[in-house]
Amino acid sequence: MQRYRYNNALRKALLVDIEAARELMVQIGLEEGFTSKGTLAISRFVDQLLNQLEKVTATE
Repeated sequence: MQRYRYNNALRKALLVDIEAARELMVQIGLEEGFTSKGTLAISRFVDQLLNQLEKVTATE
């Protein structure tokens, strides 16, 4: 039960972070271009967050 609560809280936090990073990625993409170094760096960060979310979700 304790692990479920932890995973659920972590999952929610990751979803918030993913959404914020996606919004930032789009904003920078519109300003600098979607293939700029900044946009691509944030894209990689979003990928890492999504991978973490997948691990948390797989253990539920």
